[in-house]
Amino acid sequence: MAAAAFRRTAQGGLRLAEARARKGVTLKDISEATKISVRFLEAIEAEDFEKLPGGVFAVNYLKQYAAAIGYPEDDLVAVGRARLGLSEPATRQTKDERRLRSLLGFQLF
Repeated sequence: MAAAAFRRTAQGGLRLAEARARKGVTLKDISEATKISVRFLEAIEAEDFEKLPGGVFAVNYLKQYAAAIGYPEDDLVAVGRARLGLSEPATRQTKDERRLRSLLGFQLF
């Protein structure tokens, strides 16, 4: 199924419960596999992200849920971050960038 099929629509939201049903898994199945409580999974499906634990925990729950139902992780996390007012993570520096910065002793960029 194309990622576009999962994209948010103006009328139907993310349609996470539908995606889960198509995958053939229950909230209990996901809870047992991820150790995320059913009430948090219900909050994710209801797009009530404010009920999730804060910060990195919320993002981690969204990633695990997306993986469990075969939903595009980046799409769900982006919506969750936006709704929760979380900034995007900083891009990771490559090993060479870190080494160069440490050798020079100052920030280049």
